[in-house]
Amino acid sequence: MSTPENLVVEDGGKITLPETIREHYGLAEDTPLRIIETRGGILLVPITSEPMTEELRSELEDWQALAAESLAQFTYED
Repeated sequence: MSTPENLVVEDGGKITLPETIREHYGLAEDTPLRIIETRGGILLVPITSEPMTEELRSELEDWQALAAESLAQFTYED
């Protein structure tokens, strides 16, 4: 993992990912991404024709578990 870096949402909602991140994840120009909303933020996941790796599946399950735990701490009334 790299050092956290602050990004800015630019005109039209654009953000620029650091070159090191783009290279690490193989994000070329026009790479489609899926946005996954969580309670604490968003995840950007490249959309590829490759099946999801077990590592990514496990990481997503961990994020989902954290979201479920966080949600259980709050009570909502309709």
